[in-house]
Amino acid sequence: MAAEDLRKNGMMAHLLDALAAGQDIGHYGRLVFAMVARHFMDEPELLACLQKNPDFSDEEARALYHQVQGRDYNPPRRERILEWQTEQDF
Repeated sequence: MAAEDLRKNGMMAHLLDALAAGQDIGHYGRLVFAMVARHFMDEPELLACLQKNPDFSDEEARALYHQVQGRDYNPPRRERILEWQTEQDF
């Protein structure tokens, strides 16, 4: 159900599809995904999605999740996401 709720947003659907296809969504993609998905998914489900990113280990996924949770990051505004998109290929 959580992934279905996330798919209602185009950007999150794009990130979920890319992860499911085994694509590298880059640092900012993973960060945005974690910042938003933590409000919809439990930790194991979110970590399972992040670990589909190539060359992103279980330890790295856990560290990112705990960083986002620990600092209580809010999802970024549209302007911030657009800025991050200029800084990476994905």
